[in-house]
Amino acid sequence: MKRIPFLCLICFVFAAIAVGCTAKKEATDGAKPSKVIAKVNGAAIREDDLALRLHGTRSSTNTKPDRLDDIIKDELLYQQGLKLGLEKDPEYQAQVAKFERQLADMKRSAMRQLVYNSQVASKINITNQDVKNYYDKNLIQITTEYHFALIWINNKEQAEGVLKKIRSGVDFEAVARTVMGEKATAGRKPGDMGFLSWEQIPFDFVDTICKMKPGEVSGILTFRQSGYPIFKLLEVRKNPKADFENMSGVIMNRLRDKKVAEAYEQYVENLRKDAKIEKF
Repeated sequence: MKRIPFLCLICFVFAAIAVGCTAKKEATDGAKPSKVIAKVNGAAIREDDLALRLHGTRSSTNTKPDRLDDIIKDELLYQQGLKLGLEKDPEYQAQVAKFERQLADMKRSAMRQLVYNSQVASKINITNQDVKNYYDKNLIQITTEYHFALIWINNKEQAEGVLKKIRSGVDFEAVARTVMGEKATAGRKPGDMGFLSWEQIPFDFVDTICKMKPGEVSGILTFRQSGYPIFKLLEVRKNPKADFENMSGVIMNRLRDKKVAEAYEQYVENLRKDAKIEKF
């Protein structure tokens, strides 16, 4: 997970909401309000409101005066709608409720990222000695390239049926063609991933694949995001460029990613244990 610039995130959130509807109440809970550049019947229009209108536009006609006039027009119509009592319109209320749910979801996502960065990722430190120890311990898999085929299934029950067919003797390639169609990469057969080096294989699968022998088929594996892959190792070869000098940086990054992912899962699990969670 990468740190998300909060300014971009907040701009995206409020761009999704009715940008013409300017809040009459001054912000009091943190960030200093931006400069007021116009007022409509006392309602402030700020530089940030204009920035939202200008964000992402490339047309030469989208000048600041043009966009400010657009905001003023929208504010006039917004205020008029309130005078007419149109805020009670069911369709309008449904749309506002949708925006509020989107905002709540974005706030959860922003806070999740902040907690992740400050309470988990920032606390993980990988030393050069950690890297050297890992290289020495996993020398064979790091210096080997693996040629394997893959069948990716989204449903666990379907994955169990696919594995059962393969175990009963049905050709792996034939099953891959049935499940994945005729799609292939760079002219290879369906499911054929070609040769991949250690750092190109997700940590979720690397230990399983590296322990397999050519011709062997894995069980049903699980991916942290989603899906149930089944692998078949076809062949292996040495990677002459995988010496410690070339791999130390890669190992540092991968080892840190792995440690951060593990720490994150444990952090969430601890929160879950202390929380009262009800599903209906």
